[in-house]
Amino acid sequence: MGLAASQGRYLCLTARMSDLVYEGQQISQQRLALSSETQAVADEYNAAMSNTVFKVNLPGVDGTNNQQLTYDIITSQDPFNGLCMRIVDLDGNVVVPEKAGSIDVTSKNEKGESVVSNFSSADEFISKYFPNLDSEEAGELAGKSMEYLVQYYKENNPDSDVSVEYKTNINNNLKNENEHFLYDKNVTDPKYLQEMLTSGQWLLQQTSEKDNWESVSWQGNSAISEIYDTSDDAAAEAKYESAMMDIQKKDKVLELRLEEVQTQESAVEKEIDSIKQTINKNVEDSFGTFA
Repeated sequence: MGLAASQGRYLCLTARMSDLVYEGQQISQQRLALSSETQAVADEYNAAMSNTVFKVNLPGVDGTNNQQLTYDIITSQDPFNGLCMRIVDLDGNVVVPEKAGSIDVTSKNEKGESVVSNFSSADEFISKYFPNLDSEEAGELAGKSMEYLVQYYKENNPDSDVSVEYKTNINNNLKNENEHFLYDKNVTDPKYLQEMLTSGQWLLQQTSEKDNWESVSWQGNSAISEIYDTSDDAAAEAKYESAMMDIQKKDKVLELRLEEVQTQESAVEKEIDSIKQTINKNVEDSFGTFA
């Protein structure tokens, strides 16, 4: 093999070696990512197997711990079916579901008698009392609160003999004077409620002998118990085994490919060494007389 041919072959082999090294690094990175994915799957599985749920023991529930703790149970003032408590945040705001209510419309019938109509949907109220709005105006009003709609109607119909009032469904008995509500629609989600209570972001309060609200610990309440939630264990185990099997298959494919790449690296490296020797010999034979 001539000097030029040997040099060309050497450059090709060097480029091939560079590609193999890069591919090997990429495979190693992919296996490292699979390792992180394995840890994430294991963490999710452990969390599912060790998660807990709040259960409540009340006379009205047959004295058994088979009912999950909910916002309605906490705030119910029926001692047989509720805890007669309230929920507050760290600033003392009373936590209640997202503000909701209805619009009560009082009008006169043909006999001059008062008739009350209740609208729990803003769309129904708009269709009934704003029939001439175009689609764009109706769309703008549909996004407003019921309180806004009531005020809007009164401002645009000052001489109307129809009485329109907004009524909230929030239990004001939960709030003392100068206290405020914190509206959170997720409070009705038992899982979210439990997270907020266990993290300490929300607190439970009950009335004292002086009718003042005092903070109490859910851990110290005999009606509330925290038990392991086994309802999702079977699904969690099946998901874990399926995910691990998939990861292992991917890792095996990468492992075999990495072995193949390393074998090619070894072969290319030997050929590079051989080409180097050939080039050195050609150089000595061609230019030795000038030394």
